[in-house]
Amino acid sequence: MIDTHVHFRSPGHPHKEDWASGTRAAVSGGVTTVCDMPNTSPPTLTRAIWEEKRALAAAASRANYGLWIGAAAENLGELNELMDSGDACGIKVFMGASTGPLLVDDATLVRVFQETRGLLGVHAEDEALLAGARERFAGNPSPEHNEVRPPSAAAAAVKRLVELSRAYQRAVHVCHVSTSAELAILEDVRGVAPVTTEATPHHLWLSTETGQGNFTKCNPPIRDEVDRRALWTAVRRNRIDTIGSDHAPHTREEKLLPYWDAPCGIPGVETTFPLLIAAIRQGRLSIERMVQLCAEAPARIFGFHRKGWIKPGYDADFLLFTETELVKLATTDLLTRVAWSPFVGHKVGVKPEQVYVGGRLVAQRGHIVDDDVRGSLVRPGDARAS
Repeated sequence: MIDTHVHFRSPGHPHKEDWASGTRAAVSGGVTTVCDMPNTSPPTLTRAIWEEKRALAAAASRANYGLWIGAAAENLGELNELMDSGDACGIKVFMGASTGPLLVDDATLVRVFQETRGLLGVHAEDEALLAGARERFAGNPSPEHNEVRPPSAAAAAVKRLVELSRAYQRAVHVCHVSTSAELAILEDVRGVAPVTTEATPHHLWLSTETGQGNFTKCNPPIRDEVDRRALWTAVRRNRIDTIGSDHAPHTREEKLLPYWDAPCGIPGVETTFPLLIAAIRQGRLSIERMVQLCAEAPARIFGFHRKGWIKPGYDADFLLFTETELVKLATTDLLTRVAWSPFVGHKVGVKPEQVYVGGRLVAQRGHIVDDDVRGSLVRPGDARAS
């Protein structure tokens, strides 16, 4: 399993997660390769900061690891240097403000398309629409997050993104698609623009009817039930290319703060596999489709050679599992440092029987059995849309 969307909070906030705790959680849940996003502290915007993060990962990551580089108006030259060297797994672009200081305006976004090279991963929410909504709800102490960051902001950003991808024929990976409106826009350009898509387990399993307050507060928000169902339809119709956890842990204490102070993000790197096994048991997904979403497509889109398939000459990163009866997820099953999940109490599959990284058994039945395993940096080849 390849999870191209995690936030391991290191450097900057190791009390939430670090490379050791985050990758222990990952491999316990069958994820053998992770790609860490750039909105750490400091944000990953330069070669020097990227190398510092690489050193942290090399010393502590129990899984193979890729590192995104973030886009900003002042670092476009550095983006090309990291992408041309084959070091960074992609360029992350924030069209809407989220956790951390990374945000690009439209002029910078156009420059990214014009002046940089390599795969773009995009958080697509229109900042002007977000700012207007924030202003409207500013006096409300506990608004609905789905209204503060409305679906229209996601749709507008994806529309703009598609325009640019078509104009420049630039490979774009749309992170955490969450609405039926986005899916409709993307359907119209499938096969025309080199755009691929990611969905998260929390957008597939949770809706505004779920509750849990700030514990399900994330960006983009958990959406209405109609959007959740549309995402599942898209998964079944091969209109979603990858599953990424968007693992974004915060402590319980932080999540218990008032709405406007509570941070956005949900832990999830170790619960993706158990949730997908539940979907298979319930007839919502096939094993073959899970393998496409979590292994083959990520390896192909990001150009990770020797990953994604079990073949001679490929890296021995794989997991063995059994389709047992579903069980209720318990807090004691979790290895993430924050020790909570919105899926506690949900019926899920059990963690894999065995997980191998580089041919070494690292985890068994959710427990780490070889804590000395260290993964390797994954370097993209020719990243391309599927």
